[in-house]
Amino acid sequence: MDKILSLLTKENITFLIAVLGFLLSLYNFLRDILQNRMKLHVIYKNHLISEHDHKGITISMSIENKVKVPISISRIFLNIDDTSLEFYWIPQFVFQATQKCKGEILDEINVHTIPLPAHIEGYGIIGGFFFCKSPIPISNAELLSAKTSITIHSNKGTKFYPISMNNTSLER
Repeated sequence: MDKILSLLTKENITFLIAVLGFLLSLYNFLRDILQNRMKLHVIYKNHLISEHDHKGITISMSIENKVKVPISISRIFLNIDDTSLEFYWIPQFVFQATQKCKGEILDEINVHTIPLPAHIEGYGIIGGFFFCKSPIPISNAELLSAKTSITIHSNKGTKFYPISMNNTSLER
């Protein structure tokens, strides 16, 4: 008992508090890094291949930020087997919807692709259309049988997200 009491000096208690403070700050630092690393969820909805040249691919998808820290996405690629196609950064026209009454247009909506770079707030989501162009014509059957994925480049690194392009939309 005397040995334990002899160890409880002011210097030893101060040293123990300093060590515990260091360990607690190290724990908080590592926990913050692990909780706020790049954690995205990519949800593929469908895609459309341009009928006029079979080279343009428009993908409808959403990207969800699963952490509290905002993330900036600079580039996104569609990977088809060994080929990588970059999504356009300039918004592309996707479709137009009009509301008419007795031949008169009451409302008109023009839908464009999501411009890149994009910013997603903490626990936020962006969704819409993304467009890329293939150097050669491509078919839905080729996309269905190919190994496809999305590569996202952001301020927190680069990650790959496998997708299955099995839901084709039709142009009307």
